[in-house]
Amino acid sequence: MGRPKTKDSKAQSFRLRADIGERLDGYSETSHIPKTVIVELALEDYLNKVAPVKKTTKASKK
Repeated sequence: MGRPKTKDSKAQSFRLRADIGERLDGYSETSHIPKTVIVELALEDYLNKVAPVKKTTKASKK
C-alpha cells in the first residue's frame, strides 16, 4: 500500500541546464532529499522573493 496523499500536486515538465541538473542529482543523492522536494523549496523561496503573494483581507459585513 502506498503513502497517503498529503497535498494536491500538479505534474510539470521542465528542461534544466546540464550543470544544474547534475548539481540537483548530486545533492539529492548525498542529502537523501527527493529532487521534487528540493525543487519545490527552491522555487517557493525564489517566488516569495520576486513575486510575493499579497495577503488580502475579507471585508467585514456590517
